[in-house]
Parts: sequence; structure tokens; C-alpha cells
Amino acid sequence: MAKKTPSGMFRGKVTIGVDRNGKSIYKYVSAPTKRELENVKAAVREHFVFGREIPKDQQFFEYAEQWYTLKKDPFISNASRSAYKSCFIKHLLPTFGLQQMKAITADQIQAFVNGFSGTSRSQITMVIGTLKQIFASAYADGAIERDPTAALIRPKAQKKDGRRPLTKKETARVLEVMRTHPEGMFLAVLYYLGVRRGEALGLKWSDFDFKEDQVHIQRDIDFAGSKACEGGLKTEAADRYVPVPSELKEILLANRGKPDAYVFQAKKGEPISQGTLKRMWARLMVACGCIEWREIDKDTDRPKDILKQVKPTITPHFFRHNYVTLLYESGVDPLVAMKIVGHTDYQTTANIYTHLKEETLKKASVNMEKVFRNRAKSGDDA
Repeated sequence: MAKKTPSGMFRGKVTIGVDRNGKSIYKYVSAPTKRELENVKAAVREHFVFGREIPKDQQFFEYAEQWYTLKKDPFISNASRSAYKSCFIKHLLPTFGLQQMKAITADQIQAFVNGFSGTSRSQITMVIGTLKQIFASAYADGAIERDPTAALIRPKAQKKDGRRPLTKKETARVLEVMRTHPEGMFLAVLYYLGVRRGEALGLKWSDFDFKEDQVHIQRDIDFAGSKACEGGLKTEAADRYVPVPSELKEILLANRGKPDAYVFQAKKGEPISQGTLKRMWARLMVACGCIEWREIDKDTDRPKDILKQVKPTITPHFFRHNYVTLLYESGVDPLVAMKIVGHTDYQTTANIYTHLKEETLKKASVNMEKVFRNRAKSGDDA
């Protein structure tokens, strides 16, 4: 963002690289107007990034830093920056960091990737996706003669329980907690709106139209480390209006704040931090009976260091899948459901609907099996 100096000049900064600790390196430039400043920044970027010759014996960490600075950092959210930094520091740099790009083989990368078998789908996607982007870029730049990730085979991820609706028991407890717990409104928003976690945290009271019983989803909260930062939505389709059921409306009106205030805010009015969110979620899950804790803070009678002891069995994203399930059970057309939940791709919604249909058929099959057995027993008794 350009800032006007006391002398009347506009000053801005350009990212020209990253150091070995993953921190960006900036160069500050000035110009008489904002338009000229953008031209100067473009010229500096051209000189430091685009104009740099790629040596043939470049090490992985050197090219990865260059690739990230040029082709990723300017276009991604704070949350994505944290994810990439973690991927580099924990996985890629310890394994490939000091190796020459041209010396890294397809077998070596496949063996490395195979080590992630049984881990989460998101982690596998991040590691493979990052590697494929780096080496495809290096091949296009002429830094390597062939792309060693071209035929990479993806390992199997662990089977997660995240793609399931809430059970009847869980639903009953959640409905109770959202009305009785001091922080239950967060559960209510997730349950009745089916929004993403960041979308829920980004809500302001002015987004709600209680006359039309709808809410405008128009911002998202990302985390840069533990700090919360307001950012853009995940996709264009995520900017949408979602109906507000009367049950949620009642809860919201009872807690209504100032129009420009965040619905979920810290003491000074800023969005809540990642640490605050985790502790709040832990307390809610304790109240729902989804996790147990042993240690209690005697002064506050609250769980202490709960996240270090046990992870909740239900995450905020469970409520999003649960919401789609409710849409399916209500007979909402998949195209309409896609718009309500903010999916960019129709296939994403259709896949969930297909999954739910398969689950329905399985239950029907089991029930029919019971009926046939009971009929057979009745026939034997006769």
C-alpha cells in the first residue's frame, strides 16, 4: 500500500526475495504519483526477480525461495503463507534443501512422498502440490532438463471421520449447548449457516438483515501465526447470501452488538486470535461431551491446557458437512445448495450428495435385511 510522505512523494515497498529463515526481503521505493510508484515497483521487481539468471547448479532451497517469492507469495492469503512456511521448514528443506535441483530424481521424490502414506489428505496435497509446482516451474525456466514429479504417484491418506453429519446424540447436545453456554453462539452460527470457520469469524452485525432473514457472507478471517487478519473470501462463489433460520435469529438478537462490530471479537474489538479460538472450541466441546479433561484451573473452574491433553472429536468443519446433509434431507436441489454453501464447483456439492445417497442406500439395505429376517422367523414359527 502506498503512503504519502511529508515531502509529497508516495512511498511503497517491493518484495525482492526471502532469506533462509523464510522472511521476506523488501526494497523501498518512492515516486511523485501512485501510478508512477507502481511503474517503479514493477521495474524493481523485474530487475531483482525476473531478470535474475538461474544457475544450472542451483540448490533446491535457493530455487524454492525464488519460486515462492515470485509465483506464490503475492497471490495467497495469510493462512496459506503459514501453511507453505510450515511445509518448507518441516518437510521440504530438511530433505532437499542443500541438494542441487538437477540432481534430485523421480525415485527420490517418490520415496519421500511415500513416507506421508496414512497422513491427512490436506498434508499430502500440500506436500505434493508444492513439489510439483516448484519442479514444473524449474523445468519451464530451464533450471532442470526434466520434471521429476511428472509421474508422481499419490499415497493413500488416512480415512477421516470428518465427512459425516452429527449423530442424533451429538445434535441434541449441540442444540442445548448453543443456548446455554456463554460462547454457544459460535456453535449456533456454524450449525444454522454452514459457513466456513473463517467466514464465521469474519461476520459483522451489519452483515445481518433481520428483516429479510438473511446474512451476507463477504469477508474471511485468516491467521498469520496466531494473529487474526481480515482477508478476502476463499473464492468468488463464497460471496453469497445465506438464509437465517428463526432459531438462530432469536439467539443473535439476544446478543446483538454494534453494526460495525465483529460478532465474535476480542476485548479491543479485533477478531479473535487463533489461540483464543482453540480454547473457546475446547470449552464448547467439553460442554458437548465430545472431549474430556482432567486438569481444572481452581480460580476459574475452566479447563487448563486442554488442547495439550486431548483433541476434540468434532471440528468446526463438521458443521459445514452437517449443513449440506440437512440441505440434502430437506430436498434442496444440488445447484441451489452449491450457491448457499459457496462451492465454486458443482461437482463438490454433487459428490457430497452422492455420498449421502450411498449412505442412505446402505441404511435402507440394512433395514430391509432385518425385515426379511423377521419375516423368515415369523414363517418358521407358523
